[in-house]
Amino acid sequence: MTARRWILAALLLAFVLIAATFPMRLALAMAGAGKAGVTAREVRGSVWSGELVEARLGALPLGTVRASLSPLALLGGNAELAFSRTDERLGALAGRLHGSNPRGVSGVDGSALMSGGLGLLPVDRVMFQGATLRFDAAGKCVAASGRVQLSVAAPIAGLDLSRGLSGPLRCVDGRAQAALASQSGMERLTLSFDGSGAYRARLAIDVARDPAMAAALAMLGFKAGPGGFVLATSGRF
Repeated sequence: MTARRWILAALLLAFVLIAATFPMRLALAMAGAGKAGVTAREVRGSVWSGELVEARLGALPLGTVRASLSPLALLGGNAELAFSRTDERLGALAGRLHGSNPRGVSGVDGSALMSGGLGLLPVDRVMFQGATLRFDAAGKCVAASGRVQLSVAAPIAGLDLSRGLSGPLRCVDGRAQAALASQSGMERLTLSFDGSGAYRARLAIDVARDPAMAAALAMLGFKAGPGGFVLATSGRF
């Protein structure tokens, strides 16, 4: 082997060693995880086998997740992080985080708790089915697909919505939107949000000419409208 080949082999070995031990904490910063709303109490390990302790995606507590950076995405100049969680209490969760433009998540399956719900709406859990949400640098939705289901733990005016409201994800007027409905179709929740996590939620309940239910909803702040009694709220994930 010539001296030049020895040098190239040594440089390649050095690159492999550096890449194999590159801290996940620095990789997350380079991938723009903070801008995507990802935080963690502690980050351990390397880019190929890391762990995020008490991780959160905005207001969603993810628990402790395993994470690894995609080498193929890196070759293309993009930052793509695969994450997964197996937890008996929280359930399974897996997907990919994209720190490059368009940033967001893709292929997310599993569930997460919703800390604080959706403002006035007592939503306590969100479930993902092949969910993809991508936003450009201006926070505009450029890709949305898959399905989500929201579970409402506390009854609303006696209504039991613990079985959840579900529906597809899509982009509408630059915002990500989930148009959800209960199994009966009597309750409908439209949730839209942008890349900064600012959301608007509108829950409409068809009282089917039930004056007692109408009175109970009115006491909770619902307003009568063409689609039933409506409660609108907004905030930030």
